[in-house]
Amino acid sequence: MSEYMRDKMQGFGRSMSGWTETGSNYLVQVTGVICGGVFVTLLIIYLILLWRNQLTKRTLKLQKGAFRDLIADDSALRHYFAGGEITPKLLDMRKVQQEALQEVLLQQLEESTDDLQREKIRLLAGQAFGTLYRTKLSSMKWSQRINTLLYIEQFQMTELLPRLEEMMRSSLCTNQERFIILRMYARTGYVRLVKELLRKNTAMSDSQYLQIMLLLTDEIWEKVIDHYEDLPVQAKYNVVDAMRIRNVQSTRELALLERLLFEDHVEQRIFSLRALAQIGRLSDGTKEKLLLAWQEEGGIRSRLERLMYARLLGRVHTEGFIEHLNGLMGDPAYEIRQEAANSLAQYDQGIEKLRCVARVHPDKYARQIAEETLERKQYERKMA
Repeated sequence: MSEYMRDKMQGFGRSMSGWTETGSNYLVQVTGVICGGVFVTLLIIYLILLWRNQLTKRTLKLQKGAFRDLIADDSALRHYFAGGEITPKLLDMRKVQQEALQEVLLQQLEESTDDLQREKIRLLAGQAFGTLYRTKLSSMKWSQRINTLLYIEQFQMTELLPRLEEMMRSSLCTNQERFIILRMYARTGYVRLVKELLRKNTAMSDSQYLQIMLLLTDEIWEKVIDHYEDLPVQAKYNVVDAMRIRNVQSTRELALLERLLFEDHVEQRIFSLRALAQIGRLSDGTKEKLLLAWQEEGGIRSRLERLMYARLLGRVHTEGFIEHLNGLMGDPAYEIRQEAANSLAQYDQGIEKLRCVARVHPDKYARQIAEETLERKQYERKMA
């Protein structure tokens, strides 16, 4: 290698060595900055969590203190329950004290069975939280509005019903909020509820409809029955189901259920059959009419309708039904045969009638189900 080339190679080696040293220093500096930033971030997060934890502990401590003050023997709340006077001390409270009062009143409301005491709780809640709840109902936070509605419902704050009505008209009102408001209407007997129930496309589930129907006051219930024909179909089904659960006994309600036995809508007939089977009452005129209707087209009724019919015949007895039960014991569906056999067993001399079916019925399935039912009844008698 010439002298010239040797000098060039040595110069290149020295320049590469300088670059490597400079790059390493740069990487060390960048890594140091990143590690420092991560450390500072983690330290800030830790301090925030520590601060929040201390704040939560302090809030809980204050709430416990406020709770103790409220239930103390000489507290303003005790004096209110004893004398009925709402002092400024109960109304002019800080946030922590208000939250404690809210919890104490809810607890008292749940435990109390005295109507006068419960009315005092609602009166105080109305004055202590009315303004606060009005403000929270306008919140953009859904969870805050929902929680507020639940408090209003529990305290049954009827003075806020116009505000709830206004809220239902808002585009912010969700289906869940609407349902809670309607439940509040039902609990308090607010007549506006009837108009809301008459609306189509309410987006409520069967469970929600039923909850409302079971909470109705007697006065609103009567109005719902008045407008039964105008209700949406889904609401009608749940009115009938509520009649079953309420075990209605009035002539008017029973007449409605009996009329529904002959409706064109199969679901209406099934719901009314189920309700009347539960209630166990049917007028003689309807029994005869039902016999005729089922003689004409009993065989083409749906499976569920035949099942409910067999159940009803076991609760409302008449001689004409026995022949129908004998026929249903030969039904293609096992559960209908079983229901018919159980219903027949409930008649006078029912066991003898089952024995007769087991011996002479032309259908082998009817004979089998009669034998099974007889065996089960014998076992039940032994166990009893």
